[in-house]
Amino acid sequence: MSPVAVDTAHQGKGVGQKLINFGIKYLAELGVELIFTYGDPNYYSKMGFKHVPQELAKAPFELAHPEGWLGQSLNGGSIELPLGQARCIEAFNDPQYW
Repeated sequence: MSPVAVDTAHQGKGVGQKLINFGIKYLAELGVELIFTYGDPNYYSKMGFKHVPQELAKAPFELAHPEGWLGQSLNGGSIELPLGQARCIEAFNDPQYW
């Protein structure tokens, strides 16, 4: 669910939130139960993301800002049990992005 970038001329109009919410809805329709992102907690909390401790779901790489590891359940459950190692799509499977 990240990174999200919106042209500066269009920021502050809800475009980024609409993109993220579209992605959340699409993943929920596919039956995905848990999603994670790495970004600004103040921004992503607006779309239902909450901090996820590394003990519950370890990020794909070491995080420069662990407070930015966020997740949410798409089926009404909670993220409480240790889930192990998260993985990401190949395009972001590089430590430079983390």
